Amino acid sequence: MNVNVNDVKVRQILRRSYELDHGRYAVGIEIQPYKLTGVVVGSDGVVLAHSRRHLTVMESAEVVKHVAELAESLVDDRLGCAFPRSRVCVGVQVGGPVDPDTGRVLHLVNGPDDHRHEKPPPYEWENVPLGAELASMLGCATCVENDAHAFAAYEQSLGVGRAAATFGVVLVRDGVGAGMVVRGERLSAPVEFGHLQVWPRGRICDCGMRGCIESQVGNRALTAVVKERTGRELDGLEAAIALADGNDAQAGEAVAAFRKAGTSLSRGIAALLTLFGPSHVVVYAAEDLLRDGPGRRAANSFLRAMRKFPAYAFHLSRDCQIVTRPLDAFRGAHGAALIALQSCLGVRLRTR
Repeated sequence: MNVNVNDVKVRQILRRSYELDHGRYAVGIEIQPYKLTGVVVGSDGVVLAHSRRHLTVMESAEVVKHVAELAESLVDDRLGCAFPRSRVCVGVQVGGPVDPDTGRVLHLVNGPDDHRHEKPPPYEWENVPLGAELASMLGCATCVENDAHAFAAYEQSLGVGRAAATFGVVLVRDGVGAGMVVRGERLSAPVEFGHLQVWPRGRICDCGMRGCIESQVGNRALTAVVKERTGRELDGLEAAIALADGNDAQAGEAVAAFRKAGTSLSRGIAALLTLFGPSHVVVYAAEDLLRDGPGRRAANSFLRAMRKFPAYAFHLSRDCQIVTRPLDAFRGAHGAALIALQSCLGVRLRTR
């Protein structure tokens, strides 16, 4: 078939013109320790552009300013400086509890041991009106969500939600979070999954309680537990995994820490099964924690223990498929944009 190049160009121009006249768009931004990740998506949920920025400080006022600048840059570069803000919205997600109704970040904290090599200073946010401040700066609708809920929104439209009406997402990063979709509806209620008690006489968690999932799991806790068990100074999760995978005399103790982390997560997954009965649970974590195989004793031990969740679940809730996905650069920001499309502009994506 012969295709007239001029016809193709005309169709592209007409499509672009229609998009600018009628299209609705969302910017999604993920706030992580000392970095921002952003995407812009169309009303079909497809990513049109993305960007990342590093931050030198994490004071809330400075971060809000940089989030606004990143959002403006994405819109201007992809849609043009004059694009009407009434057809753009912004969704932001953070790794801590939020109030999505008011757009407030209730608590966001990070410790200096969460990062390798540079070890930047810790920070803490309390009751920050992130959504209102961004809306004032940008002149468009905004929403704020927890990071695990953003990953759940991504899975709902573009992942396991295509096959499952009820599923969970567990997000393992510095801490541990969870989001749920029940009968096709994403639960926006706060789910402090990482602070479920799974070891009644266990290790004290950073939150002050004893035996939480996060007392054993999460990059911060896992590194700390391996340090405690081996007496070794470790520069982050990668070093803890390397110790467990190596031939050091303390490797067995390190492997035991990863096994207990997997058991902690399996008990938490069992609680989700008993409460909600999901057909799937998607676990996001560092790739080295999920890539098993010969010589990979940390991942092997962690995954084997995690998959024993049926032993801790109500017997009618044990039929569940665990899906593991390594964390990537933009999926969390993408999920935040999808939430904004629905919450701010009323665009509900169909599962594909």
